[in-house]
Amino acid sequence: MSEKGLDFSLQETLGSNKNLLVFYNFSGMSGRHLGNELDDSLNYAVIENCEPAVDTGVYSGVLVGAGGTIPTVTALARSTFLLDDTLNLSGSNVKVTGTNSLPYNDCSVAFDFEFKDTVDNSVLFGSLEKTSQTINGQVITGAKGFNFGVTDRGQLFYQGFDQGGDFIKTSSSFELSKRNVISFSLGSNQLSVCRFDYLNNEIQKEDFTVNTSSIANNEEFYIGGSNQYFRKGAAGCSGEFGTASGINVHSFCLLSGYVAPSVMFSLGSGLVGDYFTSIQPLVEQRRITGYNQIIKYQTGITGYDYENTGSINIQTGRYMETGNIFADDPTGSNVKEGDRYFIYRTFDSALSASGVKNFVKEQVGYLHPQSGYQYLPTGDGAFDTLGLQNIEGAVSDFIEQKGISGAGTISVKLFGSRFQVGSLDKISGVIQEPLYETIESTPKGHGSGVKMGGLSSTFKKNYIYYLGERI
Repeated sequence: MSEKGLDFSLQETLGSNKNLLVFYNFSGMSGRHLGNELDDSLNYAVIENCEPAVDTGVYSGVLVGAGGTIPTVTALARSTFLLDDTLNLSGSNVKVTGTNSLPYNDCSVAFDFEFKDTVDNSVLFGSLEKTSQTINGQVITGAKGFNFGVTDRGQLFYQGFDQGGDFIKTSSSFELSKRNVISFSLGSNQLSVCRFDYLNNEIQKEDFTVNTSSIANNEEFYIGGSNQYFRKGAAGCSGEFGTASGINVHSFCLLSGYVAPSVMFSLGSGLVGDYFTSIQPLVEQRRITGYNQIIKYQTGITGYDYENTGSINIQTGRYMETGNIFADDPTGSNVKEGDRYFIYRTFDSALSASGVKNFVKEQVGYLHPQSGYQYLPTGDGAFDTLGLQNIEGAVSDFIEQKGISGAGTISVKLFGSRFQVGSLDKISGVIQEPLYETIESTPKGHGSGVKMGGLSSTFKKNYIYYLGERI
């Protein structure tokens, strides 16, 4: 995961990957294609320049000594040089050519490596190449590039050459552990050598002054060796190639320009850490944008109306006689047609309790049957005018079927007043009603980063160095 971790660190610190020229990640090399597939020529185990390098089409390297057919190259590389997701420098080193345009005097390098067994002096990054020529009988010595590595005391060193000749800068204030993330930054006559302690979140650093104007570009550099190294050869710089031993490299990166140690510290965490991202949904929030003023009016009685509240039944009038009258047998009483005949009747005494009189005087008259019981006026005489005939007839009594009717009853609706309520003209107060808008925001804790992986014990100091006189 160092590719994503390094890319994240680059974006966070430098804003882009344009400064990253070379990146080798030896984790997962077993799954990569290693042969360069050149027909009729020697094939090499190719170490590809990997993303997030700005241009992966350049600065790829080859394993020195791992040449032959593609099957041979692949088998040798994966069985000997690329073990346990690391580059085993005891078996070989990586040679990178075509680096003439690489800014050797203005660059920064970071390593993630560990000692396999014992600490031995080794070149981690080697490009030093000394040249000499005789001019007017004098030997003029020059140099290209420089070497950067570790001493057998577990201290980092820088080997260079300038107008004063050979020189070595050693970081004596701190020592290495079994596994280390280290860096050097070179530019503007300044050299910063660092070890990053991620367990304690510290940068162990030493600064040196070097003449960067005297550093010339070289056509190649090595990871894990150098063509010229002060420790090799009977006479010192003899030209014998020096290969590191007992060192396994996890990853390597080279950047253009002097990169500050604090930035290299962040980039180094991307080399050893795993990239993570936390996906959280956006959170909707409401915030007040203003207020709407609402006037409130007093409330009270605004008028009246009437409503039906019920009804009552009221009795009116009095009791009255009811019934039917029908003729009885004639009594033999004779009256002339038109005469009055009075009959007195006595009612059932039980009705007197209801307030009904118990007697009545009834008047009847007589119409001759031949007249059809009708008045038929015919002439000027009294009887003619009235339509009566001068004739007598028997009057029959009538029997009354008696009864009483109750007093009359009417239903009367009842009404009552009720008041109506509502808003009056008088203002009672003002309400400030807030106005809102909804915005989306990313919750705190959302995002991504790098978390340390692997065994932390390898980063702890576990080497003891004897500083006194050996007996």
